Amino acid sequence: MSDGISTRVTRRGALGLAAGAAGLALGTPPLLAATQKIRVGLPTKTWWPTVLAETAVAQGLFAKAGLDPELTIYRSGGEAFEALAAGATDFTIGLVSQQGTGRKRGIMTKIVALGVEANTGWKLMVKPTSPIKSVADLAGKKVGITAAGSLSDFMALWTRSNSKVDFTSVPLGGGGLVPNLMSGNVDAAVVYSPLSFQMIQNGQAREILDYAKAIPPHLASGWATTDKIINERKDLLRGALQAMYGAVAYMQSNPAAAIRIIAEANSVPEAIAKQEYEETFLKLSKDGRFTLEQTKVAMELARIGGFDNLAPAEEIVTMDFTPVSPSA
Repeated sequence: MSDGISTRVTRRGALGLAAGAAGLALGTPPLLAATQKIRVGLPTKTWWPTVLAETAVAQGLFAKAGLDPELTIYRSGGEAFEALAAGATDFTIGLVSQQGTGRKRGIMTKIVALGVEANTGWKLMVKPTSPIKSVADLAGKKVGITAAGSLSDFMALWTRSNSKVDFTSVPLGGGGLVPNLMSGNVDAAVVYSPLSFQMIQNGQAREILDYAKAIPPHLASGWATTDKIINERKDLLRGALQAMYGAVAYMQSNPAAAIRIIAEANSVPEAIAKQEYEETFLKLSKDGRFTLEQTKVAMELARIGGFDNLAPAEEIVTMDFTPVSPSA
């Protein structure tokens, strides 16, 4: 996605995904009393939550839950969280650090379901010809991130603190990471999948740190919403979760179709889509279940990354909506 304003998505011709669903028998869970609009905020075009949400639309999973989805793609996770805080979106993928710092500022949001417990596909990358060989070599350098408050920002902060190396984080937007790294405007970049896989397979970059391996399992990202929706619109929230985890079930059960979907959604060759499928989509939570201990580990990692004004773990999550029974 290019830098600029957020992008509104309206079914998008279902990405041609209906073809991948041909012959699939879909169950029909009970509908809500009437169709309700739900606004889903997505951090970037190519990160897995967007592909998952678009798949849920194409498979009719929101409709089966009585929901009319409106998907909006933002430039970063930080911007998507700001939209949730401002009431411009109802439901997004979020971080423990966002909920913890936000609640201290009076932003009443919570994580309601686990997305994934590892930062799959996220890598700290440099150009192949770069003299930088390790994180220690980043001292005094510039590292590209999407935006302040985003997952890439958290990883850069964690890297700086954990490795005790001082570098400057440069916000570039989701679409600005690759061109700015290639042009030398930054010395390294925190890159998400499948862009990270594509750059490695194309010989455009090499990794110096794999965050999925460097950071221990935790509540890495989770679906989040506001206290108001949690308290007053429970059916809306349950329907959204059923749709999203129904999409997870579809992707994980239909590898050939899922790889085609990932390739088309991200405009990448199937070899890259296959790596994204195996390293990311197969590791997504099947039912959203998580523990308070996973939340506390994520909070400790946030503190290591420099977030020191966090609300207690018990105040930023709720487990009332898990495990999710996915729509089929």
